[in-house]
Amino acid sequence: MAVATTIVNAKVFDGTRSQDWTSVRFADGLITECSAASAAREGDEVIDAAGGTVLPGLIDAHVHLVPGALAQSLTFGVTTVLDMFSKPDLVTGAKEQAGSRPDVADVRSSGVGATAPGGHPSMMYAPFPTLTAADQAEQFVAERIAEGSDYLKIISGTGGLWPSLDSDTIKALVTAAHARGLVVVAHVSSTAGVEEVVSAGVDVVAHVPADADLDQALAGRMAEAGIVVGPTLRPRPRHGPPGLGTTRRHPAHRASPRGGPLKASTTPDPVGAAGAAGLRRTTILATRRPAGPCGGRTPPHTPPGRWHCRAA
Repeated sequence: MAVATTIVNAKVFDGTRSQDWTSVRFADGLITECSAASAAREGDEVIDAAGGTVLPGLIDAHVHLVPGALAQSLTFGVTTVLDMFSKPDLVTGAKEQAGSRPDVADVRSSGVGATAPGGHPSMMYAPFPTLTAADQAEQFVAERIAEGSDYLKIISGTGGLWPSLDSDTIKALVTAAHARGLVVVAHVSSTAGVEEVVSAGVDVVAHVPADADLDQALAGRMAEAGIVVGPTLRPRPRHGPPGLGTTRRHPAHRASPRGGPLKASTTPDPVGAAGAAGLRRTTILATRRPAGPCGGRTPPHTPPGRWHCRAA
């Protein structure tokens, strides 16, 4: 059994609210005790937080894997990243790193997303499998699961500049993924695309429409269905003298449905830039599930209250 670690003299934020605890004890990757008095026991490694704050590790809900990304993420307090489109060999390598090294973030991945031939993001990642009809959906989902995908990503190109999947194929993909127990994430770039994927029954909308604000009726449908929005918004410094503002406004600032859950996410631009740094500077709007204190690592589908923790 590994030596337990106890943090003392800390302020503790549990992912939802500040607690009156000052001590957190964990062993074998799980938090075992949180208390107002010291939870240390004989033989524990004791870390004095000296009044510092212990809080859950951040989850970046939208990244694309590049060499060094997992180590960089952990440097900025991001203990889990959700990859939203990478080829299988890169995903396998990243998961092997996460499973064997204590100095990198954990990772979940969609692997290759579903898109039409010539559709987004073929300009960056091609060649990769694509679909042309609804009857190919079940095989596509089965192949992604065999490659190790943790959830399915679908690219809605409606209203965009590239070829896109038709509505019947998107619905078939959602049905096939849900039948296999997968969450479905949909990439959108237009209000028409949001309508398309919401009608298909997706679980998560990634990005926000760039062409217009969401119709309030559609936003209401999303909130009622509990669809999560990962807007991938982040501050962008303006050029010019001080006083001109620190961010640029975008139609996306009103895109999230009122009452609907939001995920902290970055999607660095260009892909491969310091996404974790962007997340650190971005206001964390909400998370679906609290992660555990002391850098806890909570998988995307872990029930609330079950904390996973690994000392950095």
